[in-house]
Amino acid sequence: MNQVEALLQAAAQARQTGDLERALECLDQAIVLSPEDPRNHFLRGLTLEDLHRPDEAIASLQNAIRVKPDYAEACNNIGIILHDQKRFDLAAANFRDAIRHKPNYPGAYNNLGTSLRALGDFVGAQQQFAQAVLLNPNYALAHYNLGIAYLDMGQLNQAENSFNHALRLRPDHVQAYSYLGSVQHDMGKLDEAEASFTHAVQMKPGKNGAELNKLARVFWEQGRIEQTLAAYRQVQTLNPHELKSALGAFLSFPAVYRNQIDLLEARQRFANGLKILHENIPNFISHNQPEKLLDELRWSNFYLAYQGFDDKDLQTDYARFVAAMLEKIAPQVMQPRVKKDTVGRRLRIGYLSSFFRDCTVGMYFRSWIMRLDREQFEIFVYHTRQETDHVTQEIVDACDHFRHLVAGPVSPSSIAAAVLKDDLDILVYPELGMDNTSFLLAAMRLAPVQCAGWGHPVTSGHANIDYYFSSAAMEPDNAEIHYSEKLKLFEGLGTYYSKPVLPTSAQRADFALPEGKTLYLCPQSLFKIHPDNDALLARILERDPNGVIVLFAGRHPNITNAFFARLSQTLREHGMEPQGRGIILPSMAHDDYLRVNLLCDVMLDTLHWSGGNTTLDALACGLPVITLPGEFMRGRQSYGMLKCMGLDELISKNQDDYIEKAIRVGKDNAWRQQVVQRIIAGSNSIFNMEKSLRQMESFYQSEFNVKCGGG
Repeated sequence: MNQVEALLQAAAQARQTGDLERALECLDQAIVLSPEDPRNHFLRGLTLEDLHRPDEAIASLQNAIRVKPDYAEACNNIGIILHDQKRFDLAAANFRDAIRHKPNYPGAYNNLGTSLRALGDFVGAQQQFAQAVLLNPNYALAHYNLGIAYLDMGQLNQAENSFNHALRLRPDHVQAYSYLGSVQHDMGKLDEAEASFTHAVQMKPGKNGAELNKLARVFWEQGRIEQTLAAYRQVQTLNPHELKSALGAFLSFPAVYRNQIDLLEARQRFANGLKILHENIPNFISHNQPEKLLDELRWSNFYLAYQGFDDKDLQTDYARFVAAMLEKIAPQVMQPRVKKDTVGRRLRIGYLSSFFRDCTVGMYFRSWIMRLDREQFEIFVYHTRQETDHVTQEIVDACDHFRHLVAGPVSPSSIAAAVLKDDLDILVYPELGMDNTSFLLAAMRLAPVQCAGWGHPVTSGHANIDYYFSSAAMEPDNAEIHYSEKLKLFEGLGTYYSKPVLPTSAQRADFALPEGKTLYLCPQSLFKIHPDNDALLARILERDPNGVIVLFAGRHPNITNAFFARLSQTLREHGMEPQGRGIILPSMAHDDYLRVNLLCDVMLDTLHWSGGNTTLDALACGLPVITLPGEFMRGRQSYGMLKCMGLDELISKNQDDYIEKAIRVGKDNAWRQQVVQRIIAGSNSIFNMEKSLRQMESFYQSEFNVKCGGG
């Protein structure tokens, strides 16, 4: 062995034992003896990198390339150092050099993909990771990174496959399990997501807060409130000052209540939790980075609105907590926005939601974007969900500027920055309370005038939401006392709603619906069916021995089972066995859902939270809807629609009257046919109506211009 080889061997042994300074001395001596050997410079560069001396490391690696211009490994390591320094463009250039010198170099392709992803080139990143796994199918890290790239691009099936492949190669990859769980959660595979997050939790005992929070969210969507609270509380034990788990532990509600007592206890836990959150604001601020807190503030009190009470005080109290946090961690988004001169230009109107697609919110409020006068208004749309469809495309085609704010790990601050950059005059949230991110953004001041629609019909509580848009036909006389915002009412439904096109007919047997029975359709999501409805349904079935309630399954079997157990108990209390008195249909495509409407005899509207989209679908099908208007707008939507159509005979005065009307329509075929004909004749009074849009246009112009002129 010559002297140079001996020095290299000594350097290698020193590196193995962690004596990096000794290794560097040996390599320096080797370079003196053999300055033109590229290995010496390369190994010296690696050692300097380990010593956290990046600039010197790059210099040594460049010396290796000077001696050996096609030294792919040296180019690759320079790229790694530059990437760590966040000099992503230069890093990518070095990785490309490595690939040029060595086209079959999987590590360089993987590293190039990492830098391209950091630059926001998600397509390019995916291509590089795919090439890395093509060259080396056993490259677990590249499969993992490929999964992240697919996730960035919203390609969930491919992402799931990649993470599974990575885990087959490396079963101990905690982050791969965590990402896999997130993908499965987004795909609605809740049981699979539970298994993945459970694996991740078990592999990080004592340091698994992030995975436990994700597992808690899955439990919540499965309808398992006890497990939800236990998981959040476990995170609180690990980190008492973490915000996300505190919100979950104090503010989570069940999807289905066992009874009214269960509901009231959950509401009291929420109120008590709000007090604790307010008290702990200083602790949250002092123990967490602002950006982390901003991300964890994404929360909405979704199930609160289904309890049947006035939620204004609780919503406002929660909103005060969020505002107090934002004033500390992101004061720049809480500053007042000055109104600009609008003379000679169109008003800049923005709409922000994650529901600009084929769903209730998308169908209800797309006309607010698509049918406004474009000579008066310049329309900006901010879509914060990866999923798109034909409704999204209609909106894209109709607006002036469509911002799809989902690529990569999008933060609330980056969305806020995108909105502020557009310098809006008015910002509208069609719904607030169904999406965690938009509910947080609504607490900020991103435009001079900010408004909420009734996609989730309950006050936001946010001081920075100036106006609440609602339907004049649906609100009670004292409506304004239910809102923290100024209430602005529009005529009719308050929107232009296109009448659904009815599908071809079907037979009851196609959906396993019984012949010769009275089918009472109750199509609301099970979490919307308040315990107060159970006795009402039971009394109808008691009066009509031939009657059957038709419902739809919840998102998870736990939710369906919990609801049906509660309803079954009520039926037994009324002397009936549940078997054969209720049918649970699976979720189905919209055309099939309309066919079910066409096959049923009556739709039973729910107390406290009435049908919206479901009632419009029923009326389009000519299906009579029996309703009992509630105290709040969210329990009066069907009432407003029927009132507009002059169908007072379907509007009940009390629960006894509700039962009488349901039984008459269900059992008296001749009467039902008369009602059906009146529905068909009167439907034009709720569908395809432009007047509310013209009122909205006038509001935008007059409200903004009046305030500008006075200011």
